[in-house]
Amino acid sequence: MEIDVLSLFPEYFDSPLQTSILGKAIEKELLVIRNRNLRDFGVGKWKQVDDESFGESGMLLMAQPVVQAIRSVKRKCSRVIYLSPQGALLTAEKSRELAKESHLVLLCGHYEGIDERAIESEVHEEISIGDYVLTNGGLAALVLIDSLCRFIPGVLGNQESAESDSLEKSLLKGPQYTRPRVFEGKKVPEVLLGGNHKEISLWRKRVSLERTRQRRLDLYMRSFYTRSRVPEEREEKYSEREGLERVFIVLEVEKLKRAKTFYSKVFGLKFSDGDSMCLSDFRGTFLWLREVGEQVIPLKTFALQFVNESVFIRILEKWELLGGIIEKQVHASASIVRAQDMDGHTWELSLRKSIE
Repeated sequence: MEIDVLSLFPEYFDSPLQTSILGKAIEKELLVIRNRNLRDFGVGKWKQVDDESFGESGMLLMAQPVVQAIRSVKRKCSRVIYLSPQGALLTAEKSRELAKESHLVLLCGHYEGIDERAIESEVHEEISIGDYVLTNGGLAALVLIDSLCRFIPGVLGNQESAESDSLEKSLLKGPQYTRPRVFEGKKVPEVLLGGNHKEISLWRKRVSLERTRQRRLDLYMRSFYTRSRVPEEREEKYSEREGLERVFIVLEVEKLKRAKTFYSKVFGLKFSDGDSMCLSDFRGTFLWLREVGEQVIPLKTFALQFVNESVFIRILEKWELLGGIIEKQVHASASIVRAQDMDGHTWELSLRKSIE
């Protein structure tokens, strides 16, 4: 794989790319990385690359040097990625996908960002490594490179470690132990000492699921979403089910950020746990969003019933105001509104009328 990194500080990458697994991959020529200085494509005598932003404070990277830098390295097979907080969150699945590309161009942002016209013209995809802001995009580029290189054959001594990593199945890894068997009175679980590989595997899966449920509900939901689409996983039975704890409404959406904004404003609630929101008025019902891009989305229909008329009316007003579509239907026992969100999912929102 070949990667061209475009940034204002190419020396930022020198040490990390000479160290550990990345350094060995480059030494073996499994990975070819070239660092390009955006300032080499600057405008005028002083090689200007930034200017003041129209309409707000701060400096932006100018469109011309960014576009020229990208075009100087781009080929027909290239995939151009801009490391940006506005991008889709980097996942193991995305890293695996990118590892199959023959040539990547990584664009590192600086200052307040990049002129939008350069992004629209040259960038195929924006990727974020988290909901926080860095001083520059160099660190994000290094995270992406390190993450995807694990899936390039020959980079790791044992390729199975990349394929079997628990996060590949959207799960956190469970607790791990080494010698001694007892440390400060705490013992290694007996199941790990018995040598029964089937029991050990079942134990690891169980504790991995439980840890993910407790610490990362968003990953926990993603795991069940993925498993529900795999026939052999759907057939797996669990005897530990003791009752229904929560109900999740799962919506596949084209643009996650747009959908989160729409539903958080409609219901007046926050997505406090990854991409899920607790619809507290509906007793343990959670709304969970999953971004699938422009692929065909299987549309779904859901029903919610309100008991408070003022809340019901406010929800309808905000739904339409935020770009949703509503069609009112009145039944003898309830007011029922059929509403569609911007991804085409239908909601039957009803108001329960008191019987006098």
